[in-house]
Amino acid sequence: MARWVDGYAIGTFSCGADTFVGLVTGDQVVRLEPASAAGVGPLTVRAVLEQWELWGPRLGELARTVKPGHGVPLTELVVHAPHEPRQILQAGANYRSHVVEILVSGREPGDTRSDKELRASAEDLMDARARNGTPFFFSGLPAAMTGPDDRVVLPAESQCVDWEAELAVVLGRKAHRVSREQAMDCVAGYTVCNDISARDLQFPTEHKLLGGDWIRAKNRPTFLPTGPFVVPAALVPDYRDLEISFDLNGERMQSDKPANLLFDVESLIVAASAATVLYPGDLILTGSPAGNGGYWKRWLRPGDVLEASISRIGSQRNVCVAE
Repeated sequence: MARWVDGYAIGTFSCGADTFVGLVTGDQVVRLEPASAAGVGPLTVRAVLEQWELWGPRLGELARTVKPGHGVPLTELVVHAPHEPRQILQAGANYRSHVVEILVSGREPGDTRSDKELRASAEDLMDARARNGTPFFFSGLPAAMTGPDDRVVLPAESQCVDWEAELAVVLGRKAHRVSREQAMDCVAGYTVCNDISARDLQFPTEHKLLGGDWIRAKNRPTFLPTGPFVVPAALVPDYRDLEISFDLNGERMQSDKPANLLFDVESLIVAASAATVLYPGDLILTGSPAGNGGYWKRWLRPGDVLEASISRIGSQRNVCVAE
């Protein structure tokens, strides 16, 4: 797909057998040389993120020197997932509209309330959670990641594969028990993720007492399209104003802004860093807006075209295939 970057970004690209880290400006890519990484092994995006205090300003300086025609056109390159993180933490049920939608569409048998009454009750519940609750996290696996243009493989044992377009935060420094005031200092940039989920495998009856089966439902190979690039946080005036959308075969299914998160990026970083140690390059997925397959009564099928986009950050285009 045609791509254009306002400002600059970094990513991982290949041309034939040659895979490299590149600086993206406009519609071209300039290779970043390993010698620039202070001699720390082969240059990868994660190596750049591990030295973000050095590389953050440096990337802006390099971008200002790039002239039209100095790089390789994006259209001539394969765009991979930007990098492989050590850890992926995913915030679940983090958009008010999404959770209300789940509670209304998942009405318990025997609940005689009208949809309006059920929605009002769910909204009250979410407002109370935002005031007094804490984020819900589950772990993702890097093995589930795939590129922004790669195929999504639908497993034969699932008939209810769903989509979830999400803003992903990319860490640029080690973080443990950081304060809210320190949280945004830990952010190197942002990327796009689509958290593909096999809903009929997520809460199997045999494991009901143990909770959801997040590995089996959400971490299949290709179930986490990521990218196309990491856009530095310095180029995003306010992440809350970003526009997230998801189209299925050209039809808009999801549309929202991170301003409507129950727990904002600062809260997620505080909570995640209190629970574990975060490292440069780690991803924190911030949650999915309303408009998933369960709401539309539509599950993914071979041939479906998935387009997840976030303004200023980029777009993906993945085609579903049968396993």
